[in-house]
Amino acid sequence: MVRTVSRQAAALTKARERRRALDAARDEHDRRIEQATAEALVALEARSEAEQALASATAALGETLRTLLAEDVPAERAAALLELDTAEVRRLTKAADRPSPAAAKPVATPTS
Repeated sequence: MVRTVSRQAAALTKARERRRALDAARDEHDRRIEQATAEALVALEARSEAEQALASATAALGETLRTLLAEDVPAERAAALLELDTAEVRRLTKAADRPSPAAAKPVATPTS
């Protein structure tokens, strides 16, 4: 009977040690997941800000190009001055005429 009790106690101790090792591995895995998720959320926010900045810069460039064209500078010459394709100059000036889709799109915010 004493041997059975000591075997049981030894087995219980071994089981606890194994569980603790598994718990530690699971906790580390969870920390890595949380860290990667946090980094992704920060990157998504930075990306959203960059997209908004790009949309603003594109609109400003389009307006400036329209000013150049209004001064009777042909699209080809404006493109050469800015080292752009003529098609890009035309696209940017047309984009300045309509609101950007990024301006109408609500920015998603992460929830806790």
